[in-house]
Amino acid sequence: MARDDNKKTILEGQAAINLWLEGVDIWNQWVADNPVADISFEDADFRQYDKVSFERYMFPKGHVNFSRAQFGKGDVYFDRARFGEGDVDFSSAQFGEGDISFEGALFGIGSAYFYNAQFGQGEIDFSRAQFSKGIVSFEFAQFGEGDVNFYSTQFGEGDAYFYNTLFSRGNVYFYCAQFGEGNVSFEGAQFGQGFVNFYGTQFGTGDVYFDGVQFEQGDVSFYGTQFGEGTIGFSNVQFGEGDVSLASAKILGRLEFSNLVKVNKISGLSFKFTTFEGPVDMDGNEFHCIPDFTNTKLSHQLSLSHFSVKPKMRNKGKLFVKTLIGLRRIWLGSQLRLSSTKKAIKLSRIMAKKFPWLAQTTAADRQDIDRLRRLKELAESNKHHKLALDLHIEEMKCSRWIETPWHQLFTEFLFQKLGDYGRSVLRPIVSLILLWLVCAPIYATASNNKEISFDALIFSFSQMFSIIPSSKDARTESSQALYGTLIDGKLVVDVPHMVFVVAGIQSLASVALVFLIGLALRNRFRI
Repeated sequence: MARDDNKKTILEGQAAINLWLEGVDIWNQWVADNPVADISFEDADFRQYDKVSFERYMFPKGHVNFSRAQFGKGDVYFDRARFGEGDVDFSSAQFGEGDISFEGALFGIGSAYFYNAQFGQGEIDFSRAQFSKGIVSFEFAQFGEGDVNFYSTQFGEGDAYFYNTLFSRGNVYFYCAQFGEGNVSFEGAQFGQGFVNFYGTQFGTGDVYFDGVQFEQGDVSFYGTQFGEGTIGFSNVQFGEGDVSLASAKILGRLEFSNLVKVNKISGLSFKFTTFEGPVDMDGNEFHCIPDFTNTKLSHQLSLSHFSVKPKMRNKGKLFVKTLIGLRRIWLGSQLRLSSTKKAIKLSRIMAKKFPWLAQTTAADRQDIDRLRRLKELAESNKHHKLALDLHIEEMKCSRWIETPWHQLFTEFLFQKLGDYGRSVLRPIVSLILLWLVCAPIYATASNNKEISFDALIFSFSQMFSIIPSSKDARTESSQALYGTLIDGKLVVDVPHMVFVVAGIQSLASVALVFLIGLALRNRFRI
């Protein structure tokens, strides 16, 4: 026991072990008498003791150091231990063959390091432990063959993730950690703001559960992670604002990535270069980004039931902005003030949303085009025709103004408005009815007979469905009634040139609309 230059108490070495051996009451009384102190069990050797228990032990404000400590073959208990304000370091600590329990342990303000810690073959329990502000690091930690449980663990302001675990601001690292053959549970964990890093982590053959986990703002990375043959559960996970990456991972078991909560907050989701050896369940997700399955290998079915995506779009043109600013300058007769310019820009954004074609709205990320093509390919391989069609439509929207030639944009515009890209039966039917009713008055106006409204409707209808045999007779009789004149007892039909032009346009438009009806029916009832 000693004091440093700043008169801070330091308990270390054999003196720290002797005080620990006095029991919890004597230890806690010493802490009450020394509320600010550093405690060091660095390189301590506990192997001679059958059990190492710090259960309900209190620690003062200061650093607590168990780095390179050796705990032997017995059980190790830190249940309901209370660490003060300062870093807690278990780096390179070697735990024995027994169970290791930090159940209900409270870590104060400071970082907690389990860097390169070697856990034994027993069960590891961090359930209901609470980590406060600071980094939580399990980098290069090696877990044994038993189950690993972080049930109801609360992680503070750092990166972290487990069942009913609460993570706040800060970073939690499981970089290159190795788990044994037991089950690993992060169910119900709550992660705060910060980066969550499972880069290169290796899980064993047991099940891995992240079901019900809540992530706050920050990226979540499982890049290069290897999962075993057990079930990997991410059902009902709530991700925060940030990117989620399972890129370059290897997943041997069944992946359940279904029914995610508030997925609209995810800015990016990547499975690029990932190998899936088991089935993948993505059911019930409505992403506001495009999940990246490019360059993936799937050995089993990818389930995409009730699955949808909404790519992020941006306005690459400045037509509305320049037009509105120009009009306001003409109206005011002078240069615009900053407030007027901001109003014009705000109004232009509103107009851009209402008229995306004129605003040159296209994909915010060009790579979304390839991502959509890959998803469409996977949907088609699963015979999910409706989803494949929806993805193809989103691909067309994203490639607009990027890959689509400008001279094809008008036909695509009509394809969207009149047929909803081949998904609507109602739109082309309504368009046909309107076309029929609009053209009939034109035919009636061109006739000298002013009491032929019914004949004009028949003539208009016959131009639309000329392939029907009865249309030929209807067209002949109605044209005679509209444009026929008796001359010397002989009926002469003189159809004005304008009628020929309108009828030709109506016939071509009708063919296109009938095609859209057939296309929609085919897409809806495709087998």
